[in-house]
Amino acid sequence: MKVLFIGNSHTFVHYVPLRVKEFAKQHDTDLEIAMLTHPGMGLDWHLEQSQTYLNLIYGNYDAVVLQHNAHPFPGKESLLNSGKKLIDLVPENTRVYLYMIWSEKVNPEGQEVMSEAYEELARETGSVICPVGRIWWKIHEKHPEEELYFADGEHSSVFGASLSATIIARTLLGMDYDLDSCYEDAKKLEKTDYDHRMIDLIMKDGQLDMGIPE
Repeated sequence: MKVLFIGNSHTFVHYVPLRVKEFAKQHDTDLEIAMLTHPGMGLDWHLEQSQTYLNLIYGNYDAVVLQHNAHPFPGKESLLNSGKKLIDLVPENTRVYLYMIWSEKVNPEGQEVMSEAYEELARETGSVICPVGRIWWKIHEKHPEEELYFADGEHSSVFGASLSATIIARTLLGMDYDLDSCYEDAKKLEKTDYDHRMIDLIMKDGQLDMGIPE
């Protein structure tokens, strides 16, 4: 299966696509992954980039995973407008998946607004939801000892990225979202290793930065 991920830092931080690939490998499925991301940018920004059109129209992907702005969430109309335009570019033989993101650590009540927006886009376009945001908070309640957030309270920790990848991969493979299984799978993916030359989100002199983790 060939999968394209389009999004921003909530897709590339701690390499969610690579963890999705690792999950699939653990379940005897080979994924070929590609990623188009840029910090802080939503699907509206991707609509202005030439590589978006080339990849969607000519990339021969089996699936595309879309993720919009999150913190702050720009609202339902922003997601619906840009999401529909992107989805209109997707060939019929490419399945569209929506990566429902999580709300900020200090804003749990914001999750419902985000979730409903993604669910409406799915209904109107026939896309498939990867319900990361909804399951994120359920895992947070059931396992308060696990830190899902990075130091800024917005991005994911390694465990949070692993949970996101678990839910996306389970959606791609048609699996259910049993909370205990999701938790155990995320703990396994938390140990995912990748090439030491790859940069990731780090804290440098008290500020968010991109660099090679120590």
